[in-house]
Amino acid sequence: MLRLLHMITVTMLVSIMNLHGNENLDSLRARLAIEKSDSVKLELLIDKSRFFNKDIKNVARCEEILSQALSIAKKDSAYWALSKVHNSYGMLYRNIAEYGKALEHHKISLRYAEKSKNKHLISNVYNNIGVVYRRMDNHPKAAQNHLLALKAADAVKDTFNTAVSLNSLGNIYSLSGQYQEAFSYFKRALALSLSMDNNRGKAINYNNIGEVFEFMGVYDSAMVYYTESLKVNLQINSLKGKAISYNCIGKIHLYQGKAKEALNLFEQALKIDLELGDKKFITDSYVNLGRAYCELNILDKAEEFSQNGLEMANHIGSIMHTQLAYETLSKIYEKRKLSSTALYYFKKSTTFKDSIINEKNSRAIATMDVMYEIDKKEQDIQFLKQAQEINQKELARQLTIRNFYLAGFVFALLVVAITFYAFNIKRKSNRLLRQQKAEIEENNKKLNQQQDEILAQNEEIRKHQSNSEQKNKYLEEAYKVIEGYIGKITDSIRYAERIQKAILPPLNIASSYFSDSFTLYKPKDFVSGDFYWLYLSKETLYLAVADCTGHGVPGAFMSIIGTDLLNLAVNQQNIKEPAAILEFLNIELRNKLRKDDDDELVLKDSMDIGIIKYNLGSSCIDYSGALIPLTIVRNKKILEFKPNFSSIGMSTRLYSKPFKQEQIKLYSGDWVYMYSDGYMDQFGGERNKKFMRNRFLSTLLEVSIGTGSGQKAELNRIFKSWQGNNEQIDDVLVLGFKV
Repeated sequence: MLRLLHMITVTMLVSIMNLHGNENLDSLRARLAIEKSDSVKLELLIDKSRFFNKDIKNVARCEEILSQALSIAKKDSAYWALSKVHNSYGMLYRNIAEYGKALEHHKISLRYAEKSKNKHLISNVYNNIGVVYRRMDNHPKAAQNHLLALKAADAVKDTFNTAVSLNSLGNIYSLSGQYQEAFSYFKRALALSLSMDNNRGKAINYNNIGEVFEFMGVYDSAMVYYTESLKVNLQINSLKGKAISYNCIGKIHLYQGKAKEALNLFEQALKIDLELGDKKFITDSYVNLGRAYCELNILDKAEEFSQNGLEMANHIGSIMHTQLAYETLSKIYEKRKLSSTALYYFKKSTTFKDSIINEKNSRAIATMDVMYEIDKKEQDIQFLKQAQEINQKELARQLTIRNFYLAGFVFALLVVAITFYAFNIKRKSNRLLRQQKAEIEENNKKLNQQQDEILAQNEEIRKHQSNSEQKNKYLEEAYKVIEGYIGKITDSIRYAERIQKAILPPLNIASSYFSDSFTLYKPKDFVSGDFYWLYLSKETLYLAVADCTGHGVPGAFMSIIGTDLLNLAVNQQNIKEPAAILEFLNIELRNKLRKDDDDELVLKDSMDIGIIKYNLGSSCIDYSGALIPLTIVRNKKILEFKPNFSSIGMSTRLYSKPFKQEQIKLYSGDWVYMYSDGYMDQFGGERNKKFMRNRFLSTLLEVSIGTGSGQKAELNRIFKSWQGNNEQIDDVLVLGFKV
């Protein structure tokens, strides 16, 4: 009892210390010199070790302090104390990338934590083991330990360790490419950090959500969350947090072509990483600096940092950093025009990239297997509980029978005794005995029936368990087959996406015609049925926006046919006017798809399109459209030009009117837009309705005051905000240029 009270007192003292922040090193030394209690000394030594455990130059000093703490813990033989010391050893070796030693100490810590039955401590140790496995890229093991940590934390409502577990599980799903699951865990962790006002937790969660957006290629959203993380890290002066934020924001700048800004941030990150001595983050900074210097064509520096990053990546076993370093070295030698060396590094990079892709798929499958095994174990536990309940019922039944027979035997003795003393009531007693015998037989019959029922239930449970195992086996086999097909189909569609993007012309080739321009291009399913087309013929520019029937692969095929017909009309048929081009497309599309007027009146595989013709130096454009309108924003007003209300591919029997063409005068500062209906038809908002045309035109009016890139970003942000958690229902294309 005294020992328990002493532990409570120590815990309260340490809690009070933590409320006022960690004491500085001199203050801790002074307290250790005068402290008499071993338990308080132990906590002070562990606190002191935190000043050294992240610095590779002070590893020996940290080991010396923890050795003193371990001596005190062994002397007192307190499980919680031994667990805490070994846990601190594990964090020390983890931070210097000695993961084998880290796991050894964390597992010793876990054994002592379980003996102490301290759920808070158990959850903390499981989380630390999961972090080590995550750094070793063993994501199934990491997921298993974080799930066990989450279970222990939930049992005692330990919100801190719950947040850590959720955050770590989110990282595992993110690195495995399972982004929706990652978002789910990160948002739950962020909510807990906000409720606890845990600034360090908020910084980590903001950073992790930003990383998921980076992996998805949504760089604007990634920058928003990375910036929020940096603000919190600056507020709490977290060195490691600032270094991570600098590297993350720097990578976004690098993706956006801002190499100088990226270089400055990477240099700040490396300075902090070298000070902290964490090899994983030093590797990250080296590789990022190599990439930035390469983009700036400072090739000697680029090679120096890439080689440093490659050496560190090999040391800590990071496949991702190894691949990035080889990729940068290939680009460096390509810029030096040393083709053979560039090819050598490119092949090395490709090998590791394939390894990363295979590893990501393996991670996803292995993580799902871990989840499945945990669910299966819980089912086994339920079966064991049911079996235990049945055994208990059986024991109770047998006990009832024994007691019943014992009572009958005692009663029989009593009857015999009464017989000797009261012969005159013998017949009455005999009748009573016969009646009781009948009741006993009836009860025995009922008990036998109960026994048969229990045996039948046992057999039913056994059959159910056997059926469940067989079904699980079938599901596993089916999953493997489906996973294989999905992988092949996804790879093919991804390749088709790259081909389609390569076909789309860059707007900058017509920069002499526009002062600014942008395209918002958002396929629903990798590849798109929406496309734009641009053609320069001497002093004349042709520009088209089209929306083909369907989306995904069918729409993409239609877009290729549409592009081919446009090139045929202008290049080979020498058709000059937009309306005439539409007439040509209307006929040739039906010919291409082998449809005549007798087959069907309305062609299911049709195309909406708007075309403009613009002569260099002219102040007018010629426009003709088939269900694709043209909109101009001039002096904060919307001007709309209506298209023909007929798709390309419509039968002449159903719609025989010629396509109209109109000449539109332009003024300096005009913003001209053409767009498909995907943006307007998207469901979302508070009432889950379509965005609608009027709201879209109002949005164009609002954003038209910005630059082309700014308009693109704002239109994308408004679309995502409106969409919310809904699925994108159609391809989206908005093209705009400024006169």
